[in-house]
Amino acid sequence: MELSQPVYALIDCNAFYVSCERLFNPLLRQRAVVVLSNNDGCVVARSPEAKAIPIAMGVPLFQIKDHVTQGRLVALSSNYTLYGDISHRVMSTLEQYGRAQEVYSIDECFLNLAGDPHPDITMHQARHQVGHDIGIPVSIGIGPTKTLAKLASDLAKKLPTGVYNCPLPGPALATLLERVPVGDVWGVGARIAETLHTWGIRTALDLARLDRGIMQNKYGVTGARIIEELRGQPCHALETAPPAKQSITVSRSFGTIVTQQADVRSAIANFIERAAEKARAQHRCASSLLLFVAGNRFDQRAAHCDATHTITFPVPTNVTSELLTAADRCMPTLLKANGRWKQAGVTLLGLLDQSTQQQSFLDPINRPRAQALMTAVDGINAKHGRASIRPGSTTLSSRWQPLANRCSPRYTTNWDEVPRVY
Repeated sequence: MELSQPVYALIDCNAFYVSCERLFNPLLRQRAVVVLSNNDGCVVARSPEAKAIPIAMGVPLFQIKDHVTQGRLVALSSNYTLYGDISHRVMSTLEQYGRAQEVYSIDECFLNLAGDPHPDITMHQARHQVGHDIGIPVSIGIGPTKTLAKLASDLAKKLPTGVYNCPLPGPALATLLERVPVGDVWGVGARIAETLHTWGIRTALDLARLDRGIMQNKYGVTGARIIEELRGQPCHALETAPPAKQSITVSRSFGTIVTQQADVRSAIANFIERAAEKARAQHRCASSLLLFVAGNRFDQRAAHCDATHTITFPVPTNVTSELLTAADRCMPTLLKANGRWKQAGVTLLGLLDQSTQQQSFLDPINRPRAQALMTAVDGINAKHGRASIRPGSTTLSSRWQPLANRCSPRYTTNWDEVPRVY
């Protein structure tokens, strides 16, 4: 196999959130388990046993509560600290198996296997190591394009080996694509699939045989590339470095209706702290800060609570104290009297590279000193745990915190929650 011939693998962790929970709680194995979204709202992950009940993706908890109370189903709160750490371990393990890696999501990554004479064997080894060293089951698809590798990974989930190598362009690939509904093709969402159905396009093979010009006229270059990729012609290279973000948003729905302005202020302070931390990790500074609050849309008394406010900075910043001070000044405008709030959030807008931000002779802040302070704070928090050092305004109230009554311990990142064996 020549080095220039593209070969991609898509590694997908099976029911990732559920698999993470089962790592440290063997009693969950072979049981129907679901993981809930923030605030214990809706189902975002399901074990195969839960799918068999059946439990639909996105169903609200209250609609399946009978299954939980009667013991047929285990419902858990999201534990993103645990999931993020396990994801890092999985991705670090897989990185060694390819020429390049693109971490596509928390539970998926692409590998470039070009030049590997035996990609099937390599991926079986990778699957075994992830299962043995970390305990997470994965499915792996191999193909000449990222779209076909993604399709192959879906098929691999149905195989006991967990690895499927997609055929090269030819009769075998055509037979395979004929069995795949067009809505299952990577990049074809529900709306596009609905339109394609009106054109008589029902399967992936129908789409692969469609004139690319028709798709390009309707959906631009992106649509045309789907066709090319299904035909085995790679159009998407691996993105080994994620593109720089233009904004960062941190928001939450509150666990209960919040009526005290101090509680909302504390929530917004927490969100600003987290957003600023993310911006510094990406070496980005914000030109503007958007604040927003909202009431429960089903509560007529909360109709007047929705509000937004944007602050523009003379010098782009990621300094937590500067962002907090700016936010505090606009609180009287943002928070109405007799409010009933259900949600709040912040967005850092107009992100610029920290090394190229425009300075000002009238800047009242000593930027080098402020950045040195933030570097020290981030270093301490990285060493001793997040929020070891934090602004006082973030600790004024916790009544706004989202519900997480079913959350498992942070087994791998918090010493106080490490499992104990007696």
